[in-house]
Amino acid sequence: MGLMYGSGSFTRYLVDGAIPEDYLEEFPKRISRFAFRNIDPSSEQERSFGWVNIMDMFDSRFRGMEFLKEPCIAMSWRVDVRKVPSKALKQACREAEEKIKEAEGLEYIAKGRRQEIRDTMQRELIRRAIPRSRTHDMIWNLRTSMLLFGSTSNSISDEFAQFFSECFGLQLKVIFPYSNAARLLEKEGMDPTLLESLYPSLAEVK
Repeated sequence: MGLMYGSGSFTRYLVDGAIPEDYLEEFPKRISRFAFRNIDPSSEQERSFGWVNIMDMFDSRFRGMEFLKEPCIAMSWRVDVRKVPSKALKQACREAEEKIKEAEGLEYIAKGRRQEIRDTMQRELIRRAIPRSRTHDMIWNLRTSMLLFGSTSNSISDEFAQFFSECFGLQLKVIFPYSNAARLLEKEGMDPTLLESLYPSLAEVK
């Protein structure tokens, strides 16, 4: 989901932890290490994810400092997934079983062997599957420690937070409206407990 063009949904985080003083030297190494890698077509790998250029999802080389947009770091998190449709797998298994029964003169195939056939067909078909690609933009303000991530899906956001932590060694904390208001009050030197006296208005909107 894009943040660079038009409107989009996003999750807001606060990056918890100190940025290293040598981040201009350290971050390029980390980003390169966690850059996106294509799925090996000859493998049984089903998923791959990593950083790509926010302006070009097919560019994960990061040869320069193109991710640095002072005072922000802007990249996209690309996720490739390849799956075997259940109907295609079922059909392939049925055809394979029929060939075996005909070749060996069998009327039935034992459950254990049927599972072996299924596993074999799964491996064969996954190698032929075309990955589906999605990107989620990320903009991280290094001065304010605020980070925007282009997804509101809980599962995607949780996976991204784990990936971000492994890459940068920093934790992400989701910012809710209440916590954001408390943070702003603290910034202005006011007591954030003032929020505890607030209640939803029951006034009828006309």
